[in-house]
Amino acid sequence: MVVDAETAKLKKFQDFLRVEDKLVFHDLLGQCKLYAPYASTMASPVKEVPLLISMLFGQHKKIIELEKKVLTLETILKKSLPSSDSLDLQETPSGTQTAAQLD
Repeated sequence: MVVDAETAKLKKFQDFLRVEDKLVFHDLLGQCKLYAPYASTMASPVKEVPLLISMLFGQHKKIIELEKKVLTLETILKKSLPSSDSLDLQETPSGTQTAAQLD
């Protein structure tokens, strides 16, 4: 399988990382393996491209989930604050609004 062969090559990189960074890298490779079957449908002359796309997709999916959680927490926080207090929050890069913008 291409994923296993390519991730085996990346193990050399992982070997030189600090312990806490190895955990992060291991998670990244897990994302790669999780979405690689879908990315393998891409017609790419570079066999690493589908693997990178699957990693990016997994990371972006996590970011969106975290943005939703933050928005929920901000909304709850705003409702629990007295009306004179306001949150100075910004719009997220993906364009979702934060609790302060829901006024």
